[in-house]
Amino acid sequence: MISNPKSDEKTARLDEILKRFSDAVHDLKINHYTLNQLVDAEEDRILLQWAAGRFFELIRNVLVNYLCLEFSKLLGPGESLVGKNSRVENFSVENILNDAEFDWSEQLKQSVNEELARIPPSFRDRKSGAIYRARNKYSAHYDKEFFLANEVIGEFPEGDDELALTALEEISNLFYEARFGEIRGDMVLTCAGDVHNLKKCLCRGLAFEKLFHEPGADVQRLYGLRKEECPHL
Repeated sequence: MISNPKSDEKTARLDEILKRFSDAVHDLKINHYTLNQLVDAEEDRILLQWAAGRFFELIRNVLVNYLCLEFSKLLGPGESLVGKNSRVENFSVENILNDAEFDWSEQLKQSVNEELARIPPSFRDRKSGAIYRARNKYSAHYDKEFFLANEVIGEFPEGDDELALTALEEISNLFYEARFGEIRGDMVLTCAGDVHNLKKCLCRGLAFEKLFHEPGADVQRLYGLRKEECPHL
């Protein structure tokens, strides 16, 4: 039996779309988890402020902006107007759901729309929702009045971020199972070299600094160890 190259290419393209969508949701969850680990618990805030408060405040702001942009992109319209008469497709839930090439069943469409309806308006409303408001007035460009007023926007309304992430993961599972016959699996949030390893290293550093003030400490040896590990600092 001779395969159809065009058909094979179309199949591969559709498979890639859903795999990349699942990856995007997974990355979103990891970065959201990292943000929570950096600023959530009081003991972590104290640790990070001791280590490099200004640096971690910068990282926090970068993560917040990144998450706002990613949420707004994945939950954005299926296409955007470019110029007067030209439109481009967006990589979003709406675009994937309405892509005729997937030939989704009505049941699948209904299930995805039900999940979208569970996402709070702060994330879903493209006109006045907190996420789109932050993107349009701070991330894409500085809205002059908001910038001069020094208003704080872009913070996730409490609990809404978790609801939005849960719905997006379920949508990813619905798409994936409909296409491949099974869900991708758990989206693991921790791995070697993640934010937990960072906090462990900072704790070791705190313990190391404490040794400098211990009675009888071999301070020269301690300085030597630190210089050995970080000769550039």
